[in-house]
Amino acid sequence: MKQYIYKLLILLTIVLISSCESYLIHGDLDGFWQVQSVENKQTGNITNCNGDSYYSFQRDLVLVSYVSPTIPQGQMKENYIAYFTHANDSIAMTDFRIYIDREGKQAPLSKLEKFGLYDKYNSFGVEELNSESLILNSLKARIVLKKH
Repeated sequence: MKQYIYKLLILLTIVLISSCESYLIHGDLDGFWQVQSVENKQTGNITNCNGDSYYSFQRDLVLVSYVSPTIPQGQMKENYIAYFTHANDSIAMTDFRIYIDREGKQAPLSKLEKFGLYDKYNSFGVEELNSESLILNSLKARIVLKKH
């Protein structure tokens, strides 16, 4: 009986470990990132973020969030979601939509600028990626993030 329970626990552990690994398919990229700064290369402006902008990469989706200190507790913050691809030190994000919108309305570009997203299709080179920091670089923006 003890051998049966022992084998069952080993099998359960293997199943749990393998399911967790399949959930994190992008390595260090997967997870929650806090935006430190956004450089608009066209204007030269560098916006230092005050811990109010975030990126979250999971599976094939990216969620960008803005949490303003003026938003009352319990109310929705600004959330936009899109599909992304990650391959060969590049990340492409396209077609951002307003998160939790029944009609699936497209996110206005003016709302995405604070995240360094200036086009409907955004392609970035990955300048740096490790377990603590991420730097995305494109022709229009340079975004510095830290793992949150």
